[in-house]
Amino acid sequence: MQTPITPILHIFAISHYCEKARWALDYLGIQYELRHVAPGEHAQIARKLGAPSTHVPFLATAGKVIQGSADIIDWAEKVTSSTEKCLTPQADRDEYARIEKRIDDVAGVHIRRFFYSEAMVEHPATVRPIFTRDLPLRKKLMVYIIWGKIRKIMISRMDLGREQGAVSRDIIAGELDWLDELLSDGREFLVGDRLSRTDIAVASLLAPLALPPKHPTYKDINHPPRMAKVMANWDQRPSIIWTRKIYEQYR
Repeated sequence: MQTPITPILHIFAISHYCEKARWALDYLGIQYELRHVAPGEHAQIARKLGAPSTHVPFLATAGKVIQGSADIIDWAEKVTSSTEKCLTPQADRDEYARIEKRIDDVAGVHIRRFFYSEAMVEHPATVRPIFTRDLPLRKKLMVYIIWGKIRKIMISRMDLGREQGAVSRDIIAGELDWLDELLSDGREFLVGDRLSRTDIAVASLLAPLALPPKHPTYKDINHPPRMAKVMANWDQRPSIIWTRKIYEQYR
């Protein structure tokens, strides 16, 4: 399958990793086509394009496919003509990478499991409209028809359930403690004196908790009941307030 000249970013609207890639491309002023894909369909598209795996986001551009939010940002930094909006300054480069990797590998994963362990297991009808958002009618109907199968696959592959959600909740709490401590000196940005990929990564991956009004999708999402009670206690944590502020100012 021939890859396009104009980059096409394939995403799930609900994915906070997809939001990370999308925000970086928008911030750097890179023109691309946004394509919402249906669960299941995304794997078929990824294979046809020759992507190394099937997860979103993936960006199809001339001659290659870039997969994963971090790699998409790396690509975007190489092709952008903007010098004022560099997202990966050379100074403290290791620190930028360290924080981004930790938020990707720990908080991002467990925030997803915390939400889905309640929403997908106990309230799946509330999740389905987000997965079908901006899809053509034919693809929306397809998702509705196979939704039971999609739900079972996600529960199995993501190891979802009440106990798993509780474990993820406690891990998230520890990661928020770490971020709150980083922000305790009043800094505007996590590293350096300007917005970086680290700020975009952390704000994007905390967005399912903070529900910032400027988020393309989460502004319309409600937390499921148990998660809502947790978030009532976390709502004024420095890292949650910081996330909303970064969105307000830079998204």
